[in-house]
Amino acid sequence: MKIILRIFKWILLSLLGLITVVFILLLLDRDYRDATLTETEKNAMVAQKAYRPETRDSLYEPLLKEYGQNKKLAEGFEFQCLLALSHYPELKETPIDFLVQPAFLPLSSRPDPVTVLFPWIRRKYLVVISSRSTDYFEQILLKNTPFNEQVGIIGHELGHSVFYLDKSALKLVGIAYNYEYDEDYATQFERETDKRAVAHGLGYQLYDFAFFVRKAFGDSQEKIAAEKGDMYLSPNELAAEMTKYDCYRDTLNPPGHYFTN
Repeated sequence: MKIILRIFKWILLSLLGLITVVFILLLLDRDYRDATLTETEKNAMVAQKAYRPETRDSLYEPLLKEYGQNKKLAEGFEFQCLLALSHYPELKETPIDFLVQPAFLPLSSRPDPVTVLFPWIRRKYLVVISSRSTDYFEQILLKNTPFNEQVGIIGHELGHSVFYLDKSALKLVGIAYNYEYDEDYATQFERETDKRAVAHGLGYQLYDFAFFVRKAFGDSQEKIAAEKGDMYLSPNELAAEMTKYDCYRDTLNPPGHYFTN
């Protein structure tokens, strides 16, 4: 019995020691910065109604030079990543890895845990693009999504990255905990990210994506029109949010446009 108690005591002390070390490392984190856009950057924000893959030849190299610093672009989606990044001047020099790998969620983003835990490593952010998921999500994986909508949903994930920029490591731990265990927090978190992406000029793309997803899951035009929104902004909510910004000058596609095919 004494041996068992000693082993238990050793394990408990080891765990407490490990927790203490992790807490100290998180406390030492200083690799976060102000992410506020300047007025010049806000006024320069541009919204383009539709991005098209055929513009790659003329736009790819200039975008790579300006927005590709410290970035590992997703294989097969490099151009879409750069187009989305062009809406986030705050992320120009921020290390971001876009990863394509099997994952349950179609897309997700988070700080790289290693760079958060060890304060002497420059913080990096990850955007994970699922290459394979459950049958339920298969139809809306990025590879099965239209080009313009791809830019929009990648832009949504980058909206998370911008949000994390000025958060300490301890704050990030709190965000992760609340997102996992508080449904109301998670809902508000995603809705605010949609708004952030709209503010960065990606409203048209998110509007198209909102219709694409709902149609993919079998929603009718009438059901979409009556939707109040849930974890993400509905098309009507996105349209209303876009009216707050001068960069949206083109008329939105009518709902019927998404049901013509």
